[in-house]
Amino acid sequence: MRTTAVKLLIIGSLALWLSFPGSSYAVPTQYGDTGLLSQPSADTLDAGNLSFGVWLNHSDGDAGSATIMPTSLTLGLGSFLEVYGSYPNLLFNDDDLSSGRGDVSLGFKARVLGKRSSPFKLAFDIQGRRSVSDDPGRDGINSYLSRMIASYRPDRFGVHANVGYQGNESPVDADYGNQVVMGGGIEFYPSSRARLIAEVGYSTEKEKGRGEEGEAMIGVQYFASPHLTFNLGVGVGLTDATPDWRVLLGMSTTQGVGTYFVQVPRLIQAPDPVAAAPGVEAEPVPGIRPLSPLLATQARPRALTGVELHEMPVAPPTSAADVILTPAERLPETAASSVRTRAVSPLAPMTTAPQRPAGAVSEPDAQVDEEPIRTYVYRKFRLPEFSFDFDQYSLSDEGKKAVSEIIADLRREGRWFLLRIDGHTDNVGSAQYNTRLSVRRAIAMGSHIATHEGLDPTRIFVKGHGDTQPLADNQTAEGRSTNRRVEILVLLPKAANP
Repeated sequence: MRTTAVKLLIIGSLALWLSFPGSSYAVPTQYGDTGLLSQPSADTLDAGNLSFGVWLNHSDGDAGSATIMPTSLTLGLGSFLEVYGSYPNLLFNDDDLSSGRGDVSLGFKARVLGKRSSPFKLAFDIQGRRSVSDDPGRDGINSYLSRMIASYRPDRFGVHANVGYQGNESPVDADYGNQVVMGGGIEFYPSSRARLIAEVGYSTEKEKGRGEEGEAMIGVQYFASPHLTFNLGVGVGLTDATPDWRVLLGMSTTQGVGTYFVQVPRLIQAPDPVAAAPGVEAEPVPGIRPLSPLLATQARPRALTGVELHEMPVAPPTSAADVILTPAERLPETAASSVRTRAVSPLAPMTTAPQRPAGAVSEPDAQVDEEPIRTYVYRKFRLPEFSFDFDQYSLSDEGKKAVSEIIADLRREGRWFLLRIDGHTDNVGSAQYNTRLSVRRAIAMGSHIATHEGLDPTRIFVKGHGDTQPLADNQTAEGRSTNRRVEILVLLPKAANP
């Protein structure tokens, strides 16, 4: 039996490695604490996030087979703290104790060393457990666990280890001893959507005569989306007190419950100290108290528009750096061909064509000068990764709406300008793949602006930077999400040097 389980473990590892083509996320274990499949890590769930998981756990050994369905719940309370709990079996088939997972658990974990983006982190974990069983003698037995957890993950590869002590109450018909527990695991991200896991757990003897407990497991987690993760694990028992083999299937979903802050405009400004005469105390300004719910509703701050949410500050024209547009960066003919079959509507109404320096883009019907164009950034907009469908280069509905609002705002200004669309990615994947993806996303956005917003495609340029210009640390999921972006540069030609 044990030899067969080892063979299944090896075959399963190869199959898992080849099956998933591949963002890492803080994913709770089957016990609720953030970690691997069963072993914890020093990571904690993001503040304000709530995670729910359902698992199917099947094991087989000398004591027979057992199938249970654990469920877990995790809540991130801050940048370093999470609270979690689990229930052993939603099937209620009395297989809890024979599976080795017969406890209701409730605990919290606090990261005491290292920031969320740090490669090395140290956390402290406290957990209370209570057994659930149809056997009155084994039901309601409490145990208490405390652990120190260390994690080191410099990039795609991570190592985790934990050691702790568990105090156990004894039932009336058995003598339970306290236990030293330890475990750990390694992880590897072959792609942005898959995590390979190998872990092991060990504890000293609990019930005299049964021996020590130990189990090893390998598995994979597949991130179907930022909010949905699928888990698969295959394990073997290392001691006689544990089942010979185990298969673990799970699904977990994580949703944010609110960590978004917007500055609220003040209704009343403080009195100007200059307006008060010397030696005369300024009269206090009374506050505004709405007399009706209608007035209170009108006093609420307005929601920010897409332009305000995405626009970034730029340097003044006198100190702005040059942006050189080359013919190779022009929106490809194939991408813009769909608009060349119809009349191109001007983005901004004009009575006369503005003066442009040599090398600037000519009007749509004129011959295009293929010399490089010297420009500077007049306005800049940054659109996050959610402007595109997940791991694709087609614009999402959110991205289309943001682009439409930006172009409408530029149209109201009535200025002649050029656009350059810059695509950026994280460092997951090869440099060639990231560059290609960033170029495709830039072309997709430029084509959408030409076909749906009416801008002359000869005034649109695209450039893919890949992962060469990160804004944040690529070692964290938050950093990688920040780096996956598209920037719209609104450019004005610079006057030629005299």
